[in-house]
Amino acid sequence: MRYDPEHKQRTRRLVLKQAAAAIRQDGPDKVAVAALMAKAGLTHGGFYAHFKSKDELVGQAIATMFETQLGVLEETTHALPPDRGLVAYVEKYLSVKHRDHREQGCPVAALSSDVARMDETARKYFDAGLDGMIDRLAGLIGALPRDNARELAISVFSEMVGAMGMARSVTDPGFSEKILKVAKKNVLGRLGLG
Repeated sequence: MRYDPEHKQRTRRLVLKQAAAAIRQDGPDKVAVAALMAKAGLTHGGFYAHFKSKDELVGQAIATMFETQLGVLEETTHALPPDRGLVAYVEKYLSVKHRDHREQGCPVAALSSDVARMDETARKYFDAGLDGMIDRLAGLIGALPRDNARELAISVFSEMVGAMGMARSVTDPGFSEKILKVAKKNVLGRLGLG
């Protein structure tokens, strides 16, 4: 069967999308290539037409996760003034919906504890993605205007990621929601938006 020229790219994007969700949900160590390919409707042998190794897949999936998360940030903030955009993004990030959908959420919150054990290539993709997130947040914060926008972006994003990790970790839904609520209040307060 002949495929159109875009078929390979569409297939690769599908595999990366499936891999990104699986890695966020279960961590990179639990992703099995055969199961991932089957979930994408492909054969295990077809994997090597797109990736040299599982490590390459993980790195590319991390890059895809960050592209998606930057898209969420852009979509949430682009039509709003910087102050309202930041409020909207903080509220979206520190939400029950984000907490409950790890497979679609921020790669930093999903993978922070896994990254140190990944190979160097995957870590470089993570570093670049995190740096891009910080830069975009710093741009919004700097437009408020605030001094030391990048440092503030690092600090508030760290709190947001930590709060999301804690909210996902506890078993009591009320306590989990309290963590998100308190973090949201404090982050917005530190940004001068609360």
